Amino acid sequence: MLTKQEIENQIIKKESLASSDLKHKNFSSVTFESCDFSKSDFTGSRFLECKWIGCNLSLAKFDSCRLQGAEFENSKLMGVNFAKSDKMFLAMKFKKCLIATANFSGLDLKNTMFLECVIRETFFNETNLTNADFAGSDLTGSCFHNTNLSHANFVGAINYSINPLTNKMTKSKFSIPEALALLNHLDITIEH
Repeated sequence: MLTKQEIENQIIKKESLASSDLKHKNFSSVTFESCDFSKSDFTGSRFLECKWIGCNLSLAKFDSCRLQGAEFENSKLMGVNFAKSDKMFLAMKFKKCLIATANFSGLDLKNTMFLECVIRETFFNETNLTNADFAGSDLTGSCFHNTNLSHANFVGAINYSINPLTNKMTKSKFSIPEALALLNHLDITIEH
């Protein structure tokens, strides 16, 4: 099914395409449901308004790949280096995904939603996350450094470690008690 160069307006279900060579293909308004793309290579491909629902994209390569209006839901994205994707028109949304050992460093991800995701050991170094939404997400071991988190929403998020001295956090939203973790990076003592 994915042998064509251009694929549009389709729903592709339960395909096992692990380790597939899917380079330089154009996908438009395609929904992938319960597909296995682990270790697949999407180098140079374009995804316009595409959705992945319940898919495994672990160790998939998105080098020079355009992800415009890409939505990931209930999907597994382990070891994905989004930092190598095409930065022009980059727009993604994540809902209830498992994202682990991924890299979003150096990307402009303004307004990106990471809703109710488990985001572990993931890098957001020098990333623009202005107005991003991490509501309800678990950010265990994820790294934010030199990141713009202005107006970002962390309400209901847990297990984050964000240094307010090395990240821009103007008007970001946090909830108690998790917001107290922001004090861990300051050389202060809190007594009760």
